[in-house]
Amino acid sequence: MKKASIRILGDLWSKVRQQALGKSMDESVAFLTANYFEAADRLVFLGENVIPARPRDYLRRSELHLQVSPLYISRVLNVAEDQGSTVIMVHSHPFERKKPEYSVTDDLGEAQTSETISRCLVENPPIGSLLFGQQHAAARVWSGLSKERVSADVTVLYQRMLQRFVSSADRNRVARDLVDRQVRALGDRAQNDIESLTIGIVGLGGTGSSVAEQLVRMGGQDFVLVDPDSFEPSNWSRLYGTTLHTKGTQKRKVEIIASHLEAINPNIICKSIAKSVMRREVLHALSGCDVIFSCLDRHAPRAVLNELSYQCYVPVVDVGVGLSKDRGGGLGGSIRATIIGPNLPCLLCQDIVRPEMITAEHLSPQEYAARRAEDYVGELVDNAPSVISYTTMASSLGLILFLDFITGGNPNFVSNLLFDLNSKETIRLRTKIRSDCACQKRLGKGFRLPFSVAD
Repeated sequence: MKKASIRILGDLWSKVRQQALGKSMDESVAFLTANYFEAADRLVFLGENVIPARPRDYLRRSELHLQVSPLYISRVLNVAEDQGSTVIMVHSHPFERKKPEYSVTDDLGEAQTSETISRCLVENPPIGSLLFGQQHAAARVWSGLSKERVSADVTVLYQRMLQRFVSSADRNRVARDLVDRQVRALGDRAQNDIESLTIGIVGLGGTGSSVAEQLVRMGGQDFVLVDPDSFEPSNWSRLYGTTLHTKGTQKRKVEIIASHLEAINPNIICKSIAKSVMRREVLHALSGCDVIFSCLDRHAPRAVLNELSYQCYVPVVDVGVGLSKDRGGGLGGSIRATIIGPNLPCLLCQDIVRPEMITAEHLSPQEYAARRAEDYVGELVDNAPSVISYTTMASSLGLILFLDFITGGNPNFVSNLLFDLNSKETIRLRTKIRSDCACQKRLGKGFRLPFSVAD
């Protein structure tokens, strides 16, 4: 059975935690409805709604045991069936201060309940489980009718932070003497999160290759690299991991970067995909990531990642550099980093991705020239000017936002940083979610909703 992840928004997590722990030291129960989909390497559950247990729904209840009414299970099934969803079973060990562990009684009860629920729902879906202690949580997924189970990671997405409950401690860890100074700055929890995350990097040019190198040196262990392009000589001045010997090899960028990262740390997992992010199979691979870095210079592929972020609850850090020269030859422009995801404004809310530019990118050269002449579409720039100092700065700004998000607790958190190359000022941009934006209609839809510009 594949590994599994459960992703829940912060408000829903607070509600279900309150239901599970209650005010007494007796065990409590609740159910969540959830959308689910199968990514390349895991099952992913997206929490939807909590169905609380009422006092009369308990047949027996104590500190170590509980039993609920079949009528409660029937109510849960009706809601899940109406939504076309699966179910996450939730209960608590309120006496547990450390990470809670499932008991033998839990195993027997959940095996029976998960099979019953799966059998009653269309397509016999997998069933999730959450177990709360006072400070920690554990999770697992039951395969449905086969009674197989696998531990699951839990990701809770708040507006300003990401909280993780990781199922396995047997992953490769970076020797602490190698990251000692970083742990002193960020703390053990953040370091553990960095090492446990599956990180997607889409676009492996000047910004993407810099993001990759910095992340592997921070302790990142699991990467999905996406870029369809091969190395060109003009990449050499910005692409980390290249040498003069790279010229003429015509290697794929994903090969170059993967080899470079593995040379830095041979213990990492690195999946390379030399295809466009506009392909559905690539989106499936990326949907299993815990965070994605978007290092692209076109609007259409960034729009797809924007949709993936909200539909699959994956934070995306989008970075970009725009250079310009004035009449006197002076260099200007801006460097930007933006983090998006549920609870945050999307790239469309902020006009970073613009529909008219997506249209322009899909036009034939003749159609583009005609519409450009009539000023219906913006200008598309090929072979835009670029300097490694600026692409590296863009990646570093993106990583600063990423670190803020995983460490949490920054009262001055912003989702958008802009460095003005003319004034040399760093501007902290505060934007709002547009209530009429499509991102709000895509929340938690997973692959139920098609991606608007993917094949």
